[in-house]
Amino acid sequence: MKIMIDKVGGYFNLQHLYTFFRATPDGSYTLSITKHRRGRSLNQNEYLWGCAYPILLDALLDAGWEFTSLEQVHEFFKKLMAQETLVNYETGEIIEIPRSTATMDTQQFSAYIDKLREYAEEFLNVTIPEPDKAWRLNR
Repeated sequence: MKIMIDKVGGYFNLQHLYTFFRATPDGSYTLSITKHRRGRSLNQNEYLWGCAYPILLDALLDAGWEFTSLEQVHEFFKKLMAQETLVNYETGEIIEIPRSTATMDTQQFSAYIDKLREYAEEFLNVTIPEPDKAWRLNR
């Protein structure tokens, strides 16, 4: 179960937490507290699909790749730069799968975009403009 607690003006509203514990049976419980982060923003997603991926597609085609869609570019870079490691604890086998960009928070998504920009510069010799509100004008 997840309970969201907001801190505003230095004070916590713990009513949801109190309500939860009043309704639970006696026993030991473990709480895990993490700072809530917003998921990637619509602006970030628009920048990825409207600016970064089209530039990367053109550069990959110029480099001899046979990509035919932005979706292929997306899958390629997720596999290359957004790997998630899964372990089979019975056999010790380790596999890596591409992580969904839809589940990234704003910081993780920014880091992913930074990796794309670095890859473009280093391996494809193209510059993807900085993500800003006017990226459409700089394209």
